[in-house]
Amino acid sequence: MQHDQCCSPRFKLKMLHRKTYHVKDLQGEIEAHTDIYHNLDENGQKVLRSLEGSDDAALLQRRLDTMNFKWSELRKKSLNIRSHLEASSDQWKRLHLSLQELLVWLQLKDDELSRQAPMGGDFPAVQKQNDVHRAFKRELKTKEPVIMSTLETVRIFLTEQPLEGLEKLYQEPRELPPEERAQNVTRLLRKQAEEVNTEWEKLNLHSADWQRKIDEALARLQELQEATDELDLKLRQAEVIKGSWQPVGDLLIDSLQDHLEKVKVLRGEITPLKENVSYVNDLARQLTTLGIQLSPYNLSTLEDLNTRWKLLQVGTL
Repeated sequence: MQHDQCCSPRFKLKMLHRKTYHVKDLQGEIEAHTDIYHNLDENGQKVLRSLEGSDDAALLQRRLDTMNFKWSELRKKSLNIRSHLEASSDQWKRLHLSLQELLVWLQLKDDELSRQAPMGGDFPAVQKQNDVHRAFKRELKTKEPVIMSTLETVRIFLTEQPLEGLEKLYQEPRELPPEERAQNVTRLLRKQAEEVNTEWEKLNLHSADWQRKIDEALARLQELQEATDELDLKLRQAEVIKGSWQPVGDLLIDSLQDHLEKVKVLRGEITPLKENVSYVNDLARQLTTLGIQLSPYNLSTLEDLNTRWKLLQVGTL
């Protein structure tokens, strides 16, 4: 039962509190006893000179040497503890500030990424968005080592820093017990580190999702561009043939049969174009379904192709 009490968290915290109290007041106690030490040393040296050559002189010398050594070690210990706490305080402040700066940076980058939407309505526009996002991803890649290093430094700091050191770093509110102040420092840094890690993962997922949408849009828009180019070429070829015909009103009776044969041949050649027209219109609908608003140029091109197709059909009736 006694062993369990000694090993309980409450008991450990109580012992840490006592230890922290001694560390805190050690410097003050040393300063308060400095004059006493110097008086003892001076008086001891005087007595030593008066006892020179005797056995008592050798005994007193050993005691003075022991006292001087312990005093020197005590001062070293005090200075080391003070230096350690000051260094820990500086590191805590640096880590706290670094995590805050990273959170601000992550929020700014997420806002910047959101502003890259909506998706452009033609291939050149989306290609430009792709270039912008590639530069954005390079920024993330450059920042990644900084973020990972900071998170690892915080982890090590929280692992290696004893509670009696952490409680001195947290100055407000003073009425809190030392162990709770130490826990607040740990909780604050850990919370900030978790937020940085979460926001970093979210930003990378956001970026990956946007890149996926860009890639899909580029593929569909390139497909649409190639399909419209192919349809435009075939329509032009048919239009050239139709344009070489004489107007129906100028035809002679003898050439009417020949004209009908030409119409029949052209009708047979343009019939397969119906599939091209349907394919182009279907691609345009798919892009709209993906939330891509086609550019005025693409809309104008689609309208032009459909109009020319209808005119060719009318001309071959």
